[in-house]
Parts: sequence; C-alpha cells; structure tokens
Amino acid sequence: MRTRVLATFAVIVLLLCAGAGVTVWRWRSQEKDRRDLSALTMGSPWPRTQLLLPDDLPLDRALGEVGRDGLTVSYSVDGQPLGYAIELLDDRGEPVWSVSCGARAVVVCTDLGNGYTHVKVLDTDNSDPATIVRRRDGDRIYSATVAGDRPEWIPRLRGIVTNVHRPSDEELLEILRFDGYQTDWS
Repeated sequence: MRTRVLATFAVIVLLLCAGAGVTVWRWRSQEKDRRDLSALTMGSPWPRTQLLLPDDLPLDRALGEVGRDGLTVSYSVDGQPLGYAIELLDDRGEPVWSVSCGARAVVVCTDLGNGYTHVKVLDTDNSDPATIVRRRDGDRIYSATVAGDRPEWIPRLRGIVTNVHRPSDEELLEILRFDGYQTDWS
C-alpha cells in the first residue's frame, strides 16, 4: 500500500514538473518571438501595424527585411522571382531607395490612374530590365517587381500591391527571421 502511495505521489510530482517545464518553455518561446520581432522591425519608419503584406504571399518561400527606408520582401511565384516593397518617399515624392521616374535614361513611367504607376526599367549599362507596378499611399509607395520586360505581369503586380493585409506577428516573424537568426537571448 505504501509503495502504491509513493508511486502515485511520484507520478503526480513528475506531471506537475513536466507541466511547469512546458509552461516555462512556452513563455520563453513567446518572449523570444516578441523580442525578435521588436529587434527585426525597430528600424521601420512606420509602426509594425502598417507593414502590410500581399494577401497571396507564400510565407514558406519569402524572405523580408525592414530598414529605415521601408520593407522589402523577396519570393517566387511560378518559378519567377518577385520583389515586394513598401518604400519611404523623398521630398520629391519618389522612393528614397529605388529607381526614380525622373531617371528617364533608365526608366519609362506610365500613369495607370488611381495612384498606380507602371515603371519599365530599361536595359542599360547600370540597370537590368524590370517591370514594376507602384501604388502611392500617403508617405509611402507599395511596389511589386518582376525581372525583365514583362507587360503581361502588370495586372498580377497590380493585384500584389492592391490586395494587402495587416500580418500577424507570426507572419512577420516567418518572413523576417531567417534560418540561423541569432540574438543574445536566443
């Protein structure tokens, strides 16, 4: 009888310790995610809630980065590499970091109406051809880019910059925290 009571007591203690261990592990994982997300987005010119992602973004094939000029995400669709960005505007209303419509030797810009612009990047000594659709929204531009002169992609690129959503913290971590990401608290 005494052995049975001791065995029952040992099982109860073991279960309590295992439960406490799982709880501590989950808390530590959530705290690490919170710290990582804060560190990975701290350079953004906008709050995390304004870092919108395309609705059809394949999270398992996307890699993003947030910096002082905005958010960039690279991924592929149907084997074609794509770029998505939310870019900060300069005083002239042009993206701070990417190609300007004022660079007429490098690009041809076409107003698509309603704040959308098609940017055709030309093949020059210092640029590779690309097709870009931009959507201006206040102090930022949403852009989607595909390599090459691909006018047939304009509707699809327009959909990418139009159909966006506020991502969950988990979605942002999925694209911003690359394999092997290490921090002091990892």
